[in-house]
Amino acid sequence: MSDQLSSRSDCQVDSAATDLWRRYHELQSVEKQKNALIEELLYRYDSLSEHFKKEVEDHDREREYNRIAQRSLKDMEATILNLKDNMFNDHLLCEGASGGQRAAGTLEEGVYNYVRTQIREIPPNVKVTARVYANAKGLAETCVRAGITTKAADMQDFMVGFTGAKFLMDFVDVGSGKDRADEKIVEHLKLNLYSPHCRHIMLGCSHDNGYARILGEISNYDYLVQKITLLEGVPFGREFASLPFKIQKFDGLFRPQKINNFGLDGLPAPFPPPGLAALTNKPIGNGIRMQSPKVSTASPVIAPSATAGATPGWANVAAKAATLPSPKQNSRDPNNIPRNRKGQRIDPPTKNFDKEEVNRVKRIKMCNVHFLRHECPFGNNCTHVHDYKPNKSELETLKLVARMAPCIHGSGCDDPKCIYGHRCPFPLLGGKKSGKNCIFLEDCKFPLEMHSMDMNVVQYTTIR
Repeated sequence: MSDQLSSRSDCQVDSAATDLWRRYHELQSVEKQKNALIEELLYRYDSLSEHFKKEVEDHDREREYNRIAQRSLKDMEATILNLKDNMFNDHLLCEGASGGQRAAGTLEEGVYNYVRTQIREIPPNVKVTARVYANAKGLAETCVRAGITTKAADMQDFMVGFTGAKFLMDFVDVGSGKDRADEKIVEHLKLNLYSPHCRHIMLGCSHDNGYARILGEISNYDYLVQKITLLEGVPFGREFASLPFKIQKFDGLFRPQKINNFGLDGLPAPFPPPGLAALTNKPIGNGIRMQSPKVSTASPVIAPSATAGATPGWANVAAKAATLPSPKQNSRDPNNIPRNRKGQRIDPPTKNFDKEEVNRVKRIKMCNVHFLRHECPFGNNCTHVHDYKPNKSELETLKLVARMAPCIHGSGCDDPKCIYGHRCPFPLLGGKKSGKNCIFLEDCKFPLEMHSMDMNVVQYTTIR
Protein backbone atom coordinates (compact mmCIF):
# COMPACT_ATOMS: atom_id res chain seq x y z
CA MET A 1 0.00 0.00 0.00
CA SER A 2 2.75 2.40 0.93
CA ASP A 3 4.57 1.52 -2.31
CA GLN A 4 1.51 2.47 -4.35
CA LEU A 5 1.23 5.82 -2.57
CA SER A 6 4.90 6.49 -3.09
CA SER A 7 4.64 5.69 -6.82
CA ARG A 8 1.57 7.91 -7.21
CA SER A 9 3.34 10.79 -5.43
CA ASP A 10 6.34 10.47 -7.75
CA CYS A 11 4.07 10.60 -10.80
CA GLN A 12 2.31 13.68 -9.52
CA VAL A 13 5.62 15.41 -8.85
CA ASP A 14 6.90 14.57 -12.36
CA SER A 15 3.67 15.78 -13.91
CA ALA A 16 3.79 19.04 -11.97
CA ALA A 17 7.41 19.63 -12.98
CA THR A 18 6.61 18.92 -16.61
CA ASP A 19 3.71 21.33 -16.48
CA LEU A 20 5.88 23.99 -14.92
CA TRP A 21 8.50 23.56 -17.64
CA ARG A 22 5.81 23.68 -20.28
CA ARG A 23 4.39 26.86 -18.86
CA TYR A 24 7.90 28.30 -18.53
CA HIS A 25 8.63 27.60 -22.21
CA GLU A 26 5.34 29.17 -23.17
CA LEU A 27 6.18 32.28 -21.20
CA GLN A 28 9.66 32.27 -22.69
CA SER A 29 8.17 32.11 -26.21
CA VAL A 30 5.78 34.93 -25.41
CA GLU A 31 8.67 36.95 -23.99
CA LYS A 32 10.66 36.41 -27.17
CA GLN A 33 7.69 37.51 -29.26
CA LYS A 34 7.26 40.55 -27.05
CA ASN A 35 10.94 41.43 -27.36
CA ALA A 36 10.81 40.92 -31.11
CA LEU A 37 7.78 43.20 -31.33
CA ILE A 38 9.48 45.87 -29.23
CA GLU A 39 12.63 45.65 -31.36
CA GLU A 40 10.57 45.91 -34.54
CA LEU A 41 8.78 48.97 -33.19
CA LEU A 42 12.08 50.55 -32.21
CA TYR A 43 13.56 49.90 -35.65
CA ARG A 44 10.50 51.37 -37.30
CA TYR A 45 10.64 54.36 -34.99
CA ASP A 46 14.31 54.93 -35.85
CA SER A 47 13.53 54.70 -39.56
CA LEU A 48 10.57 57.08 -39.30
CA SER A 49 12.57 59.48 -37.14
CA GLU A 50 15.36 59.55 -39.70
CA HIS A 51 12.88 60.02 -42.52
CA PHE A 52 11.12 62.80 -40.59
CA LYS A 53 14.46 64.47 -39.89
CA LYS A 54 15.30 64.44 -43.61
CA GLU A 55 11.89 65.84 -44.47
CA VAL A 56 12.30 68.62 -41.91
CA GLU A 57 15.75 69.46 -43.30
CA ASP A 58 14.41 69.48 -46.87
CA HIS A 59 11.49 71.64 -45.77
CA ASP A 60 13.77 74.07 -43.93
CA ARG A 61 16.04 74.30 -46.94
CA GLU A 62 13.15 74.92 -49.32
CA ARG A 63 11.75 77.51 -46.93
CA GLU A 64 15.12 79.28 -46.81
CA TYR A 65 15.40 79.27 -50.59
CA ASN A 66 11.83 80.58 -50.79
CA ARG A 67 12.72 83.37 -48.38
CA ILE A 68 15.73 84.26 -50.52
CA ALA A 69 13.55 84.13 -53.63
CA GLN A 70 10.89 86.31 -52.01
CA ARG A 71 13.49 88.83 -50.92
CA SER A 72 14.89 88.83 -54.44
CA LEU A 73 11.43 89.34 -55.91
CA LYS A 74 10.74 92.12 -53.46
CA ASP A 75 13.93 93.85 -54.58
CA MET A 76 13.18 93.11 -58.22
CA GLU A 77 9.72 94.54 -58.62
CA ALA A 78 9.73 97.62 -60.80
CA THR A 79 8.14 99.39 -63.72
CA ILE A 80 9.94 100.91 -66.68
CA LEU A 81 8.79 103.96 -68.62
CA ASN A 82 10.11 104.84 -72.06
CA LEU A 83 8.88 107.86 -74.02
CA LYS A 84 9.65 108.75 -77.63
CA ASP A 85 10.31 112.24 -78.97
CA ASN A 86 8.94 115.32 -77.25
CA MET A 87 5.79 113.95 -75.63
CA PHE A 88 5.56 116.45 -72.78
CA ASN A 89 2.98 119.22 -72.85
CA ASP A 90 3.95 122.75 -73.91
CA HIS A 91 3.17 124.40 -70.58
CA LEU A 92 5.69 122.11 -68.85
CA LEU A 93 8.45 122.69 -71.41
CA CYS A 94 8.21 126.47 -71.23
CA GLU A 95 8.65 126.41 -67.43
CA GLY A 96 12.20 125.10 -67.72
CA ALA A 97 13.61 123.35 -64.64
CA SER A 98 10.41 123.61 -62.59
CA GLY A 99 8.46 122.17 -65.51
CA GLY A 100 10.84 119.23 -65.68
CA GLN A 101 10.41 118.58 -61.96
CA ARG A 102 6.62 118.72 -62.27
CA ALA A 103 6.73 116.39 -65.28
CA ALA A 104 8.79 113.80 -63.39
CA GLY A 105 6.52 113.95 -60.35
CA THR A 106 3.32 113.73 -62.40
CA LEU A 107 4.73 110.84 -64.42
CA GLU A 108 5.71 108.86 -61.33
CA GLU A 109 2.35 109.49 -59.66
CA GLY A 110 0.50 108.42 -62.81
CA VAL A 111 2.45 105.18 -63.04
CA TYR A 112 1.82 104.32 -59.38
CA ASN A 113 -1.91 104.92 -59.82
CA TYR A 114 -1.93 102.79 -62.97
CA VAL A 115 -0.10 99.91 -61.30
CA ARG A 116 -2.35 100.05 -58.24
CA THR A 117 -5.58 99.96 -60.25
CA GLN A 118 -4.73 98.05 -63.43
CA ILE A 119 -1.87 95.63 -62.71
CA ARG A 120 -2.84 93.88 -59.49
CA GLU A 121 -0.03 91.29 -59.62
CA ILE A 122 2.58 94.02 -59.12
CA PRO A 123 2.87 95.42 -55.56
CA PRO A 124 1.89 99.09 -55.29
CA ASN A 125 5.29 99.99 -53.81
CA VAL A 126 7.24 99.03 -56.95
CA LYS A 127 10.18 101.12 -58.02
CA VAL A 128 9.62 103.18 -61.15
CA THR A 129 12.43 104.16 -63.50
CA ALA A 130 12.08 106.38 -66.54
CA ARG A 131 14.39 107.10 -69.44
CA VAL A 132 13.82 109.85 -72.00
CA TYR A 133 16.14 109.89 -75.01
CA ALA A 134 16.46 113.00 -77.19
CA ASN A 135 18.82 115.09 -79.27
CA ALA A 136 18.80 118.01 -76.83
CA LYS A 137 20.15 120.64 -79.24
CA GLY A 138 17.81 119.68 -82.07
CA LEU A 139 14.81 119.46 -79.73
CA ALA A 140 15.58 122.87 -78.20
CA GLU A 141 15.85 124.52 -81.64
CA THR A 142 12.61 122.88 -82.76
CA CYS A 143 10.74 124.10 -79.66
CA VAL A 144 11.99 127.66 -80.21
CA ARG A 145 10.98 127.64 -83.89
CA ALA A 146 7.54 126.26 -82.98
CA GLY A 147 7.07 128.99 -80.36
CA ILE A 148 6.82 126.53 -77.46
CA THR A 149 9.79 128.08 -75.64
CA THR A 150 11.38 131.51 -76.00
CA LYS A 151 14.99 130.34 -75.81
CA ALA A 152 16.91 127.09 -76.31
CA ALA A 153 18.12 127.12 -72.70
CA ASP A 154 14.58 126.41 -71.49
CA MET A 155 14.75 122.91 -72.96
CA GLN A 156 18.11 122.25 -71.33
CA ASP A 157 16.70 123.45 -68.00
CA PHE A 158 13.68 121.18 -68.44
CA MET A 159 15.95 118.16 -68.95
CA VAL A 160 18.03 119.02 -65.89
CA GLY A 161 14.90 119.52 -63.78
CA PHE A 162 13.41 116.22 -64.94
CA THR A 163 16.60 114.26 -64.21
CA GLY A 164 17.17 115.88 -60.83
CA ALA A 165 13.61 115.48 -59.56
CA LYS A 166 13.70 111.68 -59.13
CA PHE A 167 16.67 109.40 -58.51
CA LEU A 168 15.46 106.77 -61.01
CA MET A 169 14.40 109.11 -63.81
CA ASP A 170 16.78 110.36 -66.50
CA PHE A 171 16.48 112.63 -69.52
CA VAL A 172 19.36 111.48 -71.75
CA ASP A 173 20.93 113.65 -74.46
CA VAL A 174 22.04 111.27 -77.25
CA GLY A 175 23.48 114.02 -79.46
CA SER A 176 22.87 114.50 -83.15
CA GLY A 177 22.80 111.59 -85.54
CA LYS A 178 20.07 109.60 -87.18
CA ASP A 179 18.57 106.68 -85.24
CA ARG A 180 20.74 107.18 -82.13
CA ALA A 181 17.85 107.64 -79.75
CA ASP A 182 15.71 104.97 -81.40
CA GLU A 183 18.50 102.42 -81.20
CA LYS A 184 18.93 103.13 -77.50
CA ILE A 185 15.20 102.74 -76.90
CA VAL A 186 15.05 99.42 -78.74
CA GLU A 187 18.14 98.07 -76.94
CA HIS A 188 16.69 99.22 -73.62
CA LEU A 189 13.48 97.42 -74.53
CA LYS A 190 15.43 94.26 -75.36
CA LEU A 191 17.29 94.44 -72.09
CA ASN A 192 14.17 94.65 -69.95
CA LEU A 193 11.56 92.70 -71.89
CA TYR A 194 12.98 89.30 -70.92
CA SER A 195 14.60 90.32 -67.66
CA PRO A 196 13.00 88.89 -64.48
CA HIS A 197 14.11 92.08 -62.72
CA CYS A 198 11.64 94.15 -64.75
CA ARG A 199 7.94 93.61 -64.05
CA HIS A 200 6.33 95.95 -66.58
CA ILE A 201 7.23 98.34 -69.40
CA MET A 202 5.33 101.47 -70.42
CA LEU A 203 6.33 102.67 -73.87
CA GLY A 204 5.51 106.15 -75.15
CA CYS A 205 5.63 106.01 -78.94
CA SER A 206 2.16 107.01 -80.15
CA HIS A 207 3.44 109.68 -82.55
CA ASP A 208 5.82 107.34 -84.44
CA ASN A 209 4.07 104.66 -86.46
CA GLY A 210 7.41 102.98 -87.03
CA TYR A 211 7.20 101.28 -83.65
CA ALA A 212 4.10 99.40 -84.78
CA ARG A 213 6.31 96.95 -86.66
CA ILE A 214 8.46 96.19 -83.63
CA LEU A 215 5.40 95.80 -81.42
CA GLY A 216 3.81 93.59 -84.06
CA GLU A 217 6.71 91.15 -83.72
CA ILE A 218 6.33 91.12 -79.94
CA SER A 219 2.55 90.68 -80.11
CA ASN A 220 3.00 87.08 -81.32
CA TYR A 221 3.85 86.14 -77.73
CA ASP A 222 1.05 86.52 -75.21
CA TYR A 223 3.35 86.49 -72.19
CA LEU A 224 5.21 89.50 -73.63
CA VAL A 225 2.04 91.40 -74.52
CA GLN A 226 1.03 91.34 -70.84
CA LYS A 227 4.30 93.04 -69.92
CA ILE A 228 3.85 96.17 -72.07
CA THR A 229 1.50 99.16 -71.86
CA LEU A 230 1.54 101.88 -74.52
CA LEU A 231 1.37 105.51 -73.36
CA GLU A 232 -0.73 107.78 -75.55
CA GLY A 233 -0.06 111.45 -76.16
CA VAL A 234 -0.60 112.04 -79.85
CA PRO A 235 -3.45 109.71 -80.96
CA PHE A 236 -2.20 106.34 -82.22
CA GLY A 237 -2.14 105.85 -86.00
CA ARG A 238 -4.02 103.10 -87.80
CA GLU A 239 -0.87 100.94 -87.78
CA PHE A 240 -1.41 100.42 -84.04
CA ALA A 241 -5.11 99.56 -84.35
CA SER A 242 -4.66 95.79 -84.59
CA LEU A 243 -2.09 95.50 -81.79
CA PRO A 244 -3.30 93.85 -78.55
CA PHE A 245 -1.39 96.03 -76.08
CA LYS A 246 -3.06 97.98 -73.29
CA ILE A 247 -3.14 101.77 -73.77
CA GLN A 248 -2.95 104.39 -71.02
CA LYS A 249 -3.32 108.20 -71.07
CA PHE A 250 -1.90 110.63 -68.50
CA ASP A 251 -4.05 113.70 -69.11
CA GLY A 252 -2.24 117.02 -68.96
CA LEU A 253 1.22 115.44 -69.04
CA PHE A 254 1.71 114.62 -72.72
CA ARG A 255 0.98 116.83 -75.72
CA PRO A 256 -2.11 115.77 -77.77
CA GLN A 257 -0.63 116.68 -81.18
CA LYS A 258 2.73 116.64 -82.92
CA ILE A 259 4.97 119.67 -83.22
CA ASN A 260 4.45 120.82 -86.77
CA ASN A 261 8.07 121.11 -87.84
CA PHE A 262 9.25 118.03 -85.99
CA GLY A 263 11.09 115.60 -88.30
CA LEU A 264 10.90 111.91 -87.46
CA ASP A 265 13.90 109.65 -87.23
CA GLY A 266 13.82 106.09 -88.47
CA LEU A 267 14.08 103.06 -86.26
CA PRO A 268 16.56 100.22 -86.33
CA ALA A 269 15.54 96.77 -87.50
CA PRO A 270 12.56 95.23 -85.70
CA PHE A 271 13.17 93.72 -82.30
CA PRO A 272 12.63 89.96 -82.52
CA PRO A 273 11.07 88.09 -79.63
CA PRO A 274 12.91 85.12 -78.10
CA GLY A 275 13.69 82.39 -80.53
CA LEU A 276 13.63 84.52 -83.69
CA ALA A 277 16.83 84.25 -85.64
CA ALA A 278 17.70 87.91 -85.36
CA LEU A 279 18.10 87.52 -81.61
CA THR A 280 21.14 85.29 -82.13
CA ASN A 281 22.82 87.94 -84.25
CA LYS A 282 22.30 90.68 -81.68
CA PRO A 283 22.71 89.44 -78.07
CA ILE A 284 20.20 90.73 -75.58
CA GLY A 285 22.77 92.08 -73.16
CA ASN A 286 24.26 91.48 -69.75
CA GLY A 287 21.13 92.50 -67.87
CA ILE A 288 19.07 89.49 -68.90
CA ARG A 289 20.24 87.37 -66.01
CA MET A 290 22.06 88.61 -62.96
CA GLN A 291 23.80 86.44 -60.39
CA SER A 292 22.87 88.71 -57.50
CA PRO A 293 19.42 90.19 -57.01
CA LYS A 294 19.12 93.69 -58.40
CA VAL A 295 16.39 96.25 -58.01
CA SER A 296 13.93 95.55 -60.77
CA THR A 297 12.64 98.54 -62.53
CA ALA A 298 9.88 99.31 -64.87
CA SER A 299 10.81 102.43 -66.73
CA PRO A 300 8.95 104.28 -69.40
CA VAL A 301 10.90 104.35 -72.59
CA ILE A 302 10.91 107.87 -73.85
CA ALA A 303 11.65 108.15 -77.51
CA PRO A 304 14.10 110.70 -78.72
CA SER A 305 13.27 113.88 -80.39
CA ALA A 306 14.45 114.11 -83.93
CA THR A 307 16.73 116.80 -85.16
CA ALA A 308 14.97 119.63 -86.91
CA GLY A 309 14.86 119.01 -90.61
CA ALA A 310 15.65 115.29 -90.33
CA THR A 311 14.15 113.23 -93.10
CA PRO A 312 11.94 110.29 -92.18
CA GLY A 313 14.07 107.14 -92.31
CA TRP A 314 11.49 104.60 -91.22
CA ALA A 315 10.53 103.48 -94.68
CA ASN A 316 14.13 102.65 -95.56
CA VAL A 317 14.66 100.82 -92.29
CA ALA A 318 11.42 98.87 -92.65
CA ALA A 319 12.40 97.84 -96.17
CA LYS A 320 15.72 96.50 -94.94
CA ALA A 321 13.99 94.59 -92.15
CA ALA A 322 11.25 93.12 -94.32
CA THR A 323 12.78 89.66 -94.08
CA LEU A 324 14.46 88.29 -91.00
CA PRO A 325 17.59 86.15 -91.42
CA SER A 326 17.32 82.54 -90.30
CA PRO A 327 20.74 81.41 -89.08
CA LYS A 328 20.97 77.87 -87.83
CA GLN A 329 20.81 77.42 -84.11
CA ASN A 330 23.22 75.16 -82.30
CA SER A 331 20.98 73.29 -79.88
CA ARG A 332 24.06 72.06 -77.97
CA ASP A 333 25.15 75.57 -77.12
CA PRO A 334 24.52 75.87 -73.34
CA ASN A 335 23.33 79.43 -73.92
CA ASN A 336 20.52 78.27 -76.22
CA ILE A 337 17.19 77.79 -74.45
CA PRO A 338 14.71 75.68 -76.46
CA ARG A 339 11.11 76.88 -76.56
CA ASN A 340 7.84 75.65 -78.03
CA ARG A 341 5.29 77.57 -80.11
CA LYS A 342 3.94 79.32 -77.01
CA GLY A 343 7.41 80.48 -76.00
CA GLN A 344 7.49 78.04 -73.06
CA ARG A 345 10.89 76.74 -72.03
CA ILE A 346 11.45 73.04 -72.75
CA ASP A 347 13.62 71.20 -70.21
CA PRO A 348 16.07 68.55 -71.46
CA PRO A 349 14.95 64.96 -70.77
CA THR A 350 15.72 63.45 -67.36
CA LYS A 351 15.73 59.92 -65.97
CA ASN A 352 12.42 58.17 -65.52
CA PHE A 353 10.91 58.75 -62.09
CA ASP A 354 11.98 55.94 -59.73
CA LYS A 355 10.66 56.60 -56.24
CA GLU A 356 13.14 54.33 -54.45
CA GLU A 357 16.16 55.75 -56.26
CA VAL A 358 14.94 59.33 -55.81
CA ASN A 359 14.51 58.77 -52.06
CA ARG A 360 17.95 57.14 -51.85
CA VAL A 361 19.65 60.06 -53.56
CA LYS A 362 17.71 62.51 -51.40
CA ARG A 363 19.02 60.77 -48.28
CA ILE A 364 22.59 61.48 -49.40
CA LYS A 365 21.69 65.14 -48.96
CA MET A 366 23.79 66.42 -51.86
CA CYS A 367 23.68 70.16 -52.56
CA ASN A 368 21.80 70.58 -55.84
CA VAL A 369 23.27 74.00 -56.55
CA HIS A 370 26.85 72.84 -55.93
CA PHE A 371 26.72 69.70 -58.06
CA LEU A 372 24.49 71.01 -60.87
CA ARG A 373 25.42 74.72 -61.11
CA HIS A 374 28.84 74.57 -59.43
CA GLU A 375 28.21 77.86 -57.63
CA CYS A 376 26.58 77.30 -54.24
CA PRO A 377 26.11 80.74 -52.65
CA PHE A 378 26.47 79.36 -49.11
CA GLY A 379 29.97 77.90 -49.58
CA ASN A 380 31.31 76.30 -46.41
CA ASN A 381 28.17 77.37 -44.53
CA CYS A 382 25.92 75.20 -46.70
CA THR A 383 23.99 72.60 -44.70
CA HIS A 384 24.12 70.09 -47.57
CA VAL A 385 26.90 67.80 -48.75
CA HIS A 386 29.59 69.15 -51.09
CA ASP A 387 32.33 66.50 -50.76
CA TYR A 388 30.36 63.46 -51.97
CA LYS A 389 31.47 61.96 -55.29
CA PRO A 390 28.30 60.94 -57.14
CA ASN A 391 28.43 58.58 -60.08
CA LYS A 392 26.82 59.40 -63.42
CA SER A 393 23.53 57.72 -62.52
CA GLU A 394 23.28 59.58 -59.21
CA LEU A 395 23.94 62.90 -60.96
CA GLU A 396 21.13 62.18 -63.42
CA THR A 397 18.82 61.37 -60.51
CA LEU A 398 19.93 64.58 -58.77
CA LYS A 399 18.95 66.52 -61.90
CA LEU A 400 15.51 64.91 -61.69
CA VAL A 401 15.27 65.80 -57.98
CA ALA A 402 16.08 69.44 -58.79
CA ARG A 403 13.53 69.47 -61.63
CA MET A 404 10.90 68.31 -59.14
CA ALA A 405 10.93 71.85 -57.67
CA PRO A 406 9.13 74.34 -59.96
CA CYS A 407 11.18 77.35 -61.09
CA ILE A 408 9.92 80.61 -59.55
CA HIS A 409 10.19 82.29 -62.97
CA GLY A 410 7.92 79.71 -64.65
CA SER A 411 8.22 78.53 -68.23
CA GLY A 412 9.44 81.96 -69.32
CA CYS A 413 12.72 81.54 -67.38
CA ASP A 414 15.78 82.59 -69.39
CA ASP A 415 18.57 81.50 -67.05
CA PRO A 416 20.65 79.04 -69.15
CA LYS A 417 21.97 77.36 -66.00
CA CYS A 418 18.64 77.04 -64.20
CA ILE A 419 18.37 73.62 -62.53
CA TYR A 420 14.71 73.79 -61.50
CA GLY A 421 11.62 72.51 -63.28
CA HIS A 422 9.84 74.36 -66.07
CA ARG A 423 7.37 71.51 -66.67
CA CYS A 424 5.98 68.78 -64.41
CA PRO A 425 8.46 65.84 -64.34
CA PHE A 426 6.19 63.37 -62.55
CA PRO A 427 4.62 60.31 -64.23
CA LEU A 428 1.23 60.78 -65.86
CA LEU A 429 -1.87 59.32 -64.29
CA GLY A 430 -3.35 56.87 -66.77
CA GLY A 431 -6.59 57.96 -68.40
CA LYS A 432 -6.34 61.66 -67.42
CA LYS A 433 -5.41 63.82 -70.40
CA SER A 434 -6.23 67.35 -69.28
CA GLY A 435 -5.67 69.57 -66.26
CA LYS A 436 -3.08 68.50 -63.72
CA ASN A 437 -2.72 64.97 -65.05
CA CYS A 438 0.31 63.71 -63.12
CA ILE A 439 0.18 61.23 -60.22
CA PHE A 440 -0.26 64.08 -57.72
CA LEU A 441 -3.27 65.58 -59.54
CA GLU A 442 -4.42 68.88 -57.97
CA ASP A 443 -1.84 68.59 -55.18
CA CYS A 444 1.04 68.93 -57.66
CA LYS A 445 3.28 71.92 -56.94
CA PHE A 446 3.58 72.67 -60.65
CA PRO A 447 0.96 75.07 -62.08
CA LEU A 448 -1.56 73.93 -64.65
CA GLU A 449 0.30 75.45 -67.60
CA MET A 450 3.37 73.32 -66.80
CA HIS A 451 1.40 70.10 -67.42
CA SER A 452 0.86 68.50 -70.85
CA MET A 453 3.27 70.98 -72.43
CA ASP A 454 4.04 70.91 -76.13
CA MET A 455 7.57 69.45 -76.27
CA ASN A 456 8.25 70.32 -79.91
CA VAL A 457 11.10 72.81 -80.17
CA VAL A 458 10.35 75.54 -82.70
CA GLN A 459 12.80 78.21 -81.57
CA TYR A 460 15.75 78.98 -79.33
CA THR A 461 16.46 81.94 -77.09
CA THR A 462 20.17 82.70 -77.02
CA ILE A 463 21.49 84.33 -73.84
CA ARG A 464 24.95 85.87 -73.93
